[in-house]
Amino acid sequence: MKKRRFLITAIIIMLALIAASGAYVFRRAEMLNHGKKARAELEEELNHNQAGETIALTAGSAQDKLIASHVYSHRGSAGAYEHSFEAYDDAIAAGSEYIEQDLVISSDGVLFVSHDPTAGRLTGNSLTYSSASSEEIESLTTHSGGKILRLSEVFDKYGKDITYVIELKSSDQATINAFEELVDEYDYSDVIIVQSMSTDVLSILEEKFPDMPKLYVCKSQSGFNDSLEMPYVDIISVDIDRGLMTESNCEAAHEHGKLFSAWTLDYESSIREAIRIGVDTYFTNDTPLALSLEREYGLQERSGAVDASDAKG
Repeated sequence: MKKRRFLITAIIIMLALIAASGAYVFRRAEMLNHGKKARAELEEELNHNQAGETIALTAGSAQDKLIASHVYSHRGSAGAYEHSFEAYDDAIAAGSEYIEQDLVISSDGVLFVSHDPTAGRLTGNSLTYSSASSEEIESLTTHSGGKILRLSEVFDKYGKDITYVIELKSSDQATINAFEELVDEYDYSDVIIVQSMSTDVLSILEEKFPDMPKLYVCKSQSGFNDSLEMPYVDIISVDIDRGLMTESNCEAAHEHGKLFSAWTLDYESSIREAIRIGVDTYFTNDTPLALSLEREYGLQERSGAVDASDAKG
């Protein structure tokens, strides 16, 4: 009798675990496909376009959003004025809705936006951010006459009008904690795609922000293969200079329910190739070029890919 009760209890526990796992997988699948679903809705809206000024304007807006959904503006616009309000404003004026920020942290725990661990390239001052106070960092002047921005200043300026594609440049706990606290303070978890070269960082952030899309910045084929099996990785962005932007990798990501991304695409040839093989998103330093190609070439090419997929189904 005891053995039978034990067996029944074990079966009940196992069924409960299966049910919980199934619910998690279902919720995760819903979230992983958020980009594709949003695009499908926009495409449906465009397909219902009819005569009339209001409807035409709605369709134009939907088309613009569909085009923008593929393009991540790298550092706003990389170059002499990267990660400045000017760089972000130029990208937004071109039609971008996804703007990248790289995060570093000061010695007193303030998050600043800079790609490098030191201020040398942008300011000529070799100061290391993590060893400097926020006051020291704010006293610096960039070569373009600007300043190193706090992430909070970027949030204050653009609000929820854009999607922030934020990379944590460090995997230390202080940076992770500061990021989590600032996101909570602003309640911005719904307008951020967080990225890291460390899948461990993404795993930690999954606990705090399970619904925030997480992008793995991938530099190797082995890293790509491993990340396919990680449930907390939603987008895999590969380095084109290492030959990772391939049709087979794109198909593998999609087969595992993930979006496929690439970096950094600055020429017509690489952008057209990304569109051809079905890359979902990509980082670019030339936002106007990317958006132009998405409009002139991507709409038809991606629509054809969708139609072909539907035909197979």
